[in-house]
Amino acid sequence: MQRHEMMTAMTELGLKGMAGAFDEAVTTGLQRKRTTMEVLTDLLRAEATHRHAASVRYRMSAARLPAVKDLDAFVFDDTPINEGLVRSLHSGSFLPGRRNVVLVG
Repeated sequence: MQRHEMMTAMTELGLKGMAGAFDEAVTTGLQRKRTTMEVLTDLLRAEATHRHAASVRYRMSAARLPAVKDLDAFVFDDTPINEGLVRSLHSGSFLPGRRNVVLVG
């Protein structure tokens, strides 16, 4: 079976991860004189990784979580939150002193 036939078969079977990793896995396998089983193992791992990533992406989009915000994007002006205290906590300066942080509210 030629490369293009294999790529077509993988695409038809929905093996997107395997198709994406095919060239690299085969090239690396030839260069390192790996066995067929080792190359197939690499391809199967690539497919499993791709499916896991796709599953996580789907679940994250289905969860409809709000956009990710970091501390730099937070607007303190419109809130009663003490910006200096929050930034101090963010720096982790309380950790070496082994002090607890209690958040109320």
